[in-house]
Amino acid sequence: MSTYINENLNSRYAFKAPSIESDANKETLVPFPTSEAKDVTLSSNKASVKVERATTILKLGTLAAASELTLTAGADLKVGDLVLVVWTEAATAVGCAIKHGTTTLISATNAKGSNSAQVVKQLVWDGSSWLIL
Repeated sequence: MSTYINENLNSRYAFKAPSIESDANKETLVPFPTSEAKDVTLSSNKASVKVERATTILKLGTLAAASELTLTAGADLKVGDLVLVVWTEAATAVGCAIKHGTTTLISATNAKGSNSAQVVKQLVWDGSSWLIL
């Protein structure tokens, strides 16, 4: 078990590794879990975002026209990392296509919410692409 002591608060934080037999006699890298929320600016109803954190929230604002968001995976992503894509539909719902590279993960039509409603799409990294949950 590794321990970190915060001397300012006199508090102790410890990491307890799981007991997974297949990990015996191996070194397992446990990345520091980082997260961020980004306001994404659409240009001509399109945007590209590089995802580099364990948890990322992408806020697109209110969509006035069908839009497209392309995700690129950063080198430090691990299986299970999450992305939440959030937008609000205008008075007439239009949706946002979500892509990984040139592959469409979900079309704008299938991602469309109700008129004037907030839409949240959750994606998980499987090691090579994003899975829509």
